[in-house]
Amino acid sequence: MTVYQPDMSLKAKIKRRITPFMARRVIKPQLERPIVSFSFDDCPKSVIENAIKPLERENWRATIYIAMGLCGIENHLGLHMDADDVTALYAGGHEIGDHTFDHIDAAQNSASIFMGDIDKNQSALNAIGLPPSETFAYPYGQVTTELKLKLASKFLGSRGIRSRESTDDVDLNQIRSNRLYAGQDFDTLMEQIKRISDKPGWLPIFTHDIRDNPSPFGCTPQQMLHVIDAIKSSGAEVLTMVEAIKKMELTHEAG
Repeated sequence: MTVYQPDMSLKAKIKRRITPFMARRVIKPQLERPIVSFSFDDCPKSVIENAIKPLERENWRATIYIAMGLCGIENHLGLHMDADDVTALYAGGHEIGDHTFDHIDAAQNSASIFMGDIDKNQSALNAIGLPPSETFAYPYGQVTTELKLKLASKFLGSRGIRSRESTDDVDLNQIRSNRLYAGQDFDTLMEQIKRISDKPGWLPIFTHDIRDNPSPFGCTPQQMLHVIDAIKSSGAEVLTMVEAIKKMELTHEAG
């Protein structure tokens, strides 16, 4: 099975470096208590048992970024959720975000094709009884300046995959987020969680499959539990992506 690889040309690398500084929609939240948001991309079925259920035991809710074209398939992330899983998650109070229908790369498709795939995904979500998504996550973290501008009027926020400290300002057109992956990324995340109480801000977290033998884009069930315990100890408030954005916008306005 072929695993996606981004364009590694010099031109593509330069664009990836420049885009975070373009078409920004910045808020500067003033928080007295840190916020953590869990998000899961694509989305592998292993997330339900190994992440959603432990989060629900804490009365926490997450954001699941669904690409409906992946429903029911099996790939390097394992078996994916089906439509019934998605509706059950929504009924359980979790946010269902948009991730395009076919999980396409923004840098390798025109803006019109990309926006059309988002609309296709929204239609598929609507067909199973869900309302329009309020937030978005860029597949593979690939972003263009043109799309940042277009998505600003369609979603309250669009999440990327570039790491951030919780005290940073927030660009709602390309929200920085922290990998919950096995290996060095896990150690980095645990260190970030330790620091969030010092200067309260927002710490979005994302991952994919959660299995005993995860892909390079996921973590183990034990690591998920370690993160949950660390966040409980930090005293952070756990909110979905959209809940966090709405709360931060209020504090930004008040400031």
